[in-house]
Amino acid sequence: MSRSLPPLNSLRAYECAARHMSFSLASAELNVTPAAVSHQVKLLENHLGVSLFIRLTRKLRLTTAGERLLPEVSEAFLKLREAVNTVDPNSANDVLTLRLGPSLAARWLSPRLHLFWQQFPTIDLRLYHSNSPVNFDREDIDLAITYGAGSWPGVIASPLLDIDFYPVCSPKLVGTESASLTPALLLNHTLLHDAHYDDWEAWLKQSDMPQINPRRGIIIDDTNVLIQAALDGQGIALCSTLFVQEHLDAGRLVRLFDTKLKNDMAYYIVCPKGHLQRPAVKEVKSWLLSQGLVSL
Repeated sequence: MSRSLPPLNSLRAYECAARHMSFSLASAELNVTPAAVSHQVKLLENHLGVSLFIRLTRKLRLTTAGERLLPEVSEAFLKLREAVNTVDPNSANDVLTLRLGPSLAARWLSPRLHLFWQQFPTIDLRLYHSNSPVNFDREDIDLAITYGAGSWPGVIASPLLDIDFYPVCSPKLVGTESASLTPALLLNHTLLHDAHYDDWEAWLKQSDMPQINPRRGIIIDDTNVLIQAALDGQGIALCSTLFVQEHLDAGRLVRLFDTKLKNDMAYYIVCPKGHLQRPAVKEVKSWLLSQGLVSL
């Protein structure tokens, strides 16, 4: 004999708390008190006969049962929302949430948004910006564009954009030095690093410049700020032409040396396989891939 379904409110409280890993954040989303969320979760645990959360001081952690249940319940609520939208006269448009880094959004996606609206007039696009890895089990995200090596558990990753890196700086910074592209030029100026030292370290090794210490200079964890620092003459940055081509064309930045850094990292479109069952997600993913093929 099959077990009866638990109350919908208890499932909703569990899904929301598990997505946020917080009763307080779940209470804010559901517009109830944290105690009410905790009570509903307890009702669900009693109904199932298992614990879903390990309640630690000031934080939660999912049990094995809680981790196993979450993707299925999240998928079920997604299908419920889609079903309601099919009959709700106020929900004619599809809502799709895309998360990507702020620099990629500003330099690559934003100039293409008019093409998106032309092709998908009935999709309401929501853009969220972050460089952190996306957790689809805990975040209400349909698609994400992520920079990395293309191997993430639990998602399908499709390559979107390859990235090259060249040293660039303001022409005012180097002046006549740019005519003599030697290691001394890099020794004379500050190195600007995007979040870590790895890219400069790899470029210097590839360029056979062991005399340059790659772990000096300034780390800036936002590509837009890094580019602005280079424009302001604060140092020499490794940047992709994807992000600085307009500044190179206008002469605000100059590219130093011919060696470009190519690595096994790229931008990928990622999402759980189940998300592609939604026609809107599948169509937008295909559109993004088509834009990536013509961008570089």
